[in-house]
Formats: sequence, structure tokens, C-alpha cells
Amino acid sequence: MTDHSNASSSESPSFSALDQNRAIAKKLSVTARKLRLATSSRSDLFKTVGLRPRMIDRLFSAAFVLLTLLIVVIPNVGAIVYYGYLASDQYESETRLTVRSSTAALGKDQLAKVTGLPAAKIVQDTLIVTNFIDSGEMVATLSQDDVLRKVYGRESIDFWARLPADAKAEELLDYWSGMVSTAVSPKSGIVTVTVKAFSADEAQSVLRKVLEASENVVNNVNDRIWKDVIVTAQDNLKHAASQLQASRERLQTARNRAGILNVGGASKMITELLGSLQKDLLDLQQKYVSQSGIVSANAPQMRVLDREIKSKQQQVEELKAELAGTAPSATQNLADVAFDMSQLELEQNLAERQFAASVKSLEQVQFVSKQQLIYLDTFLAPTRADAAEYPRRVFWIGCIFIVSLGIWGLAVGLLSTVRSRIH
Repeated sequence: MTDHSNASSSESPSFSALDQNRAIAKKLSVTARKLRLATSSRSDLFKTVGLRPRMIDRLFSAAFVLLTLLIVVIPNVGAIVYYGYLASDQYESETRLTVRSSTAALGKDQLAKVTGLPAAKIVQDTLIVTNFIDSGEMVATLSQDDVLRKVYGRESIDFWARLPADAKAEELLDYWSGMVSTAVSPKSGIVTVTVKAFSADEAQSVLRKVLEASENVVNNVNDRIWKDVIVTAQDNLKHAASQLQASRERLQTARNRAGILNVGGASKMITELLGSLQKDLLDLQQKYVSQSGIVSANAPQMRVLDREIKSKQQQVEELKAELAGTAPSATQNLADVAFDMSQLELEQNLAERQFAASVKSLEQVQFVSKQQLIYLDTFLAPTRADAAEYPRRVFWIGCIFIVSLGIWGLAVGLLSTVRSRIH
């Protein structure tokens, strides 16, 4: 009995110590779990357990706060302030037009009939208009009346959207490019032009000036072309006139040399004379034959008839030689003269036709050049906006918020990666 009771009393303290250790370990585990759930950063954990954070943790905390301020807070607050209170309203005026020609020839392009595409000349003029609107020449045209600075450089416009007072030519062009836009439909050739300004009336007025300047410049380009065409037509007329004068002088010289004014009249006269001589020759030959039976060939009257017959025959041969023939002679026969004259008359006729065509061409060119050849047909007149379309305040505030939030997330992720690698 005594031995058993001693053994029980010796085991009891050891069991109680084990239970105490288990209880302490359980409490520590519960405390650690609470600390992990209650703290989100290592510095908070240090504060919870009464320890001071290290310098590197302080730096990372400061960097986190700085990134949040620079990337999220400041840009979004600035966007809300600017777009919500400072940004000036911008109004847009729009017009739609086509470039048309007053000449009928430009409307007969077979390619345009088949494909529906504008004529090649109209396409070129359309591109001239659209390029001119976006060019420095348009800026210079609008600057002549100081339109740009009056409309876009007022002090009432917010500092960000206002045209700087000391803007250079390049800056003016960049600013104007942001206020105007053009678009061309490839099938119909319809041009859409929009202009922005800080009041509805000013946007409409500026767009009208743009249309007027564009129509003037495309017609000035065509005027220079027509001036060159007129000079060419005048040169052609002078050349045709000199050719006609030269051909007339050659024909006159040939007539004087041949002594024939009209080959047809001379031929008719010689033919009639030849017919009369041949009739006389035939009568003499018949008379000679009728008398040869009763009178001797040596009789005086027979010798006279024989001389007359030979004389007539010689005259007939001479007249035939004057008309035509291949026998050599001192002068040209009428056939040769007629051939030469026909060549010269043909040259003169061609020169006269060329001269007449040159005169007609010059008259047509001069008539057409005095007309307005190119028109900007604005089938949709410049509109007047009822409400401001720009700036899109909610859109830009939302975009800045989303972009800043995305950049902030990337920056924080990179910062966390660097921090984990250092620890």
C-alpha cells in the first residue's frame, strides 16, 4: 500500500507540467494566428508586438504613399479640377461638300460611269482642297485677318486650350491641325470638314472662311493652268498664221512663174482652142482630098492647102504639148503645172484649216478661262452647334482614372517584388 501511493504521487507532478506546456503552446498558436489576421504589413506586426520597424520598411512605406500621391491622387484631382471647372467649352461646326467642275468634258469620264468613282481631275482637285485645309497656307490665309488669334487666343479661354500669344508658325500649324479635320469618301468623293472653336458662332464663321479660301485656291491653281493653255494656243495660232502666209507666197510665186492664174480656166481655154484647130484641120484635109482628084498636087492652090494643113497640124501638136505629154520642152506643160499647183493649193488649204482650228481653239480657251471652273458644292451648309461637344469631361476623367490606376497597380506590384527580394 505504501509503495503504491508513493508511486502515484511521483507521477502526478509530471502530468500537470505536460498539460501546462500544451496549454501555453496552444495559447501562443492562437495569439500568432490573431496577429496574422489582425495585421496587414510587417511594420504593423512590429507595432503589435512592441518592436520598432526597420529603416528599409519605412522607406518602402514612404515609397508606397508617394506613388499613390503621384500616380493616383494628383492626376485624378487635377483632371477633376480641370475638366470639371476650368476647361472651356468647345463647339464644332460641320459641312459636307463635293468638288464640281463647270466644264462638260470633265463629266464624260467613262471610268466614273462604270465604277462610280469621281473623274480623275475631280479627284485631284478634291485632294488639293483637303490638303490645303490642313496646310500652312490655310493658316497664313486665316492669319491675314488675324482670325486665329482673335478666335483661339482670347484670355477667356482656359490656359491649356488657348493659342499661345507668342506661337510660331509651326505651333500655329499644330494648333490648327487640332481644330480642323477633313475626311473624303473614296467612292462618292464627298468631303466632310469640321472646325472647332470656343463658341458656336465662331466655329461656323471660321468654317465659312475655310470654304471660301479653299474654293479660291483651287480656282487659282486652275487659272494658272489655263493661262499656260492660252499662251500655248496663241503660239499655235501664230505658227498657223505663218504657215498659211508661207503657203500663199509659194502658190503666188508658182503662178507668176507659170503665167497661169487658174489651171482649170487655162485648161478649158486650151481645150476649146484645140477643138477649134482640129475642126479647121479636118475641113482643110477634106478640101485637100476633094480637090486632089481634079487638081494637080503641084498646083498653087494645092500647095497653099498643104501649107495650111501642116500649119494647123503643128498648132494642134503645140497645144497638145501645152496640155500634156512626155516630150521634152523648154516650159512645163499644163499637166505638170496643174500637178505643182495642186500640191501648193493643198498645202494652202491645209494651212487655212489649221489656222481656222487654231483661231477656234483660242476663242474657246479664252471663253472657258473666264469662267469659274471649279465649285465647292456645299450641299450641307456649315452647321451651328446647339451644345458644346468638347471637351468630353466624364470620358477624360474616367480615362485618366483607369490609366492612373493601372500604372499605380504596376508600380505597387514592382515595389512589392523588390521588397520581397530584399527581405
